[in-house]
Amino acid sequence: MKSFILVLVFVSLCVAQTPEPCVKEACLLPDCRCFSDSEIPGGLTTQETPQIVTITMDYTLNSEYEPLYDQIFEAISNPNGCACTGTFYIQDLNTNYALVKSYAERGFEIGVSSLDGTLPTTSTEWIDTIKAVKEKIVGAPVDEKQIFGYRAPQLAAGGDDMFIGIADQNLLYDSSCSTKEYASKATLKWPFTYDYDYGSFTCTGGQSDTLKFPGRWQVLIPELEFNGQKCATPQSCTNVMTKKDAFDILYNNFVTHFDGNRAPYTVIIDPVWMKTDYKLEGLIEFVEYVRVAFDDVWIVNQIQALQWIQNPTPIANLTDFQPWQC
Repeated sequence: MKSFILVLVFVSLCVAQTPEPCVKEACLLPDCRCFSDSEIPGGLTTQETPQIVTITMDYTLNSEYEPLYDQIFEAISNPNGCACTGTFYIQDLNTNYALVKSYAERGFEIGVSSLDGTLPTTSTEWIDTIKAVKEKIVGAPVDEKQIFGYRAPQLAAGGDDMFIGIADQNLLYDSSCSTKEYASKATLKWPFTYDYDYGSFTCTGGQSDTLKFPGRWQVLIPELEFNGQKCATPQSCTNVMTKKDAFDILYNNFVTHFDGNRAPYTVIIDPVWMKTDYKLEGLIEFVEYVRVAFDDVWIVNQIQALQWIQNPTPIANLTDFQPWQC
């Protein structure tokens, strides 16, 4: 009953707030960024801006997948010598929380997803689901203050109801909305907040947000393009048939970001992808190649990417950038 009352109060407050145009001079980092802002954070040039790559892992985390995930990260490090990490969005069903704790201690980010892959249908259900999974992660234990992000199962964004759950559980950002509209060099979007305008974009799966949620970030997921197919994740592109294909789908879309505005490149990996040998091999080849071939590529987790956006730091100063230290 208490949760239901809180939801009604929260919704009434949101509806009462009329969206207003975002003025960059009023929407300032580290807590606010306009959807309409087309500049690189901090007004940096592309030559000053690192190309951030985030490897994100969905669904269950257990001992079956642990050695596969470890292969992705074990041979690579960032330009400052620190290990590369990624973000796990945890599904409770069949997850080993001792491993959750272990990866958190190694510097990986732990985010929230679902109990069993089922999508909530009301704001109350979103609150209850996010709260339940978050409590499981905290019980691992992982410090509650280090749990920042959310991703809906199947990238089926839940719109306003989902963001009510995110705000209620004091999460900082969402990474559930895949987009066709903002997936080219000319249209890529840096993450933004829901303080003012939030654009007219739609999520390919599910619903986009229509209310204001000040201080909550959206990390859009540009759809991948590969040999005539478009897909939200590598696994959903059905024409990846060889190790070269697996490398190419990841690398070609990386180049879109690198040659564009350097917006962070999010790679979404699920266990089905990794359990196919040639796909895992293509992924490993990709992460190793971009780290060796590009001095300005950093592979960090999603909260580290947001910390850079909140405090834009030129490439020349990144070895001293505290959030990316070992």
